[in-house]
Amino acid sequence: MAFLLISGVFIFPLTQLGLRAMGRPGRAQQNNTLYSLGAQVAFVLTSSLPLVGAAALYRIEWFFPAFMVALGAHYVPFMFLYGMRMFAVLAAILWASGLVLGLWVEAPFATGAWLTAAVLLVFALQGRRLVHLEESAAAS
Repeated sequence: MAFLLISGVFIFPLTQLGLRAMGRPGRAQQNNTLYSLGAQVAFVLTSSLPLVGAAALYRIEWFFPAFMVALGAHYVPFMFLYGMRMFAVLAAILWASGLVLGLWVEAPFATGAWLTAAVLLVFALQGRRLVHLEESAAAS
């Protein structure tokens, strides 16, 4: 749990570093009318962490499922910010999986963490593929 919370601080800077290393912009285009939403999105997950902590204090098994619900909520605005409906699907999968794991499934403690990692990896690969296809279509 501590690793997740501490490493989460480094997600944004490492993402920016990776994007710049690939020669990509590190932000939404400034002509995007939702440009300021990007800064606000950063506070959605951060402000949800006390609720995740409270859930874990009540029942430690709820830590990862609660985090999944909060992370799912965090991804909803990305759909509007980047104009990619896949973020709505990602948000729904994380949100629903967190609820199912927290309320109805008896699973090992880290199941939510592994499931989240797998879902994020699949969507990262899919997102990269969609961007590549869009760029190829624009170049033609």
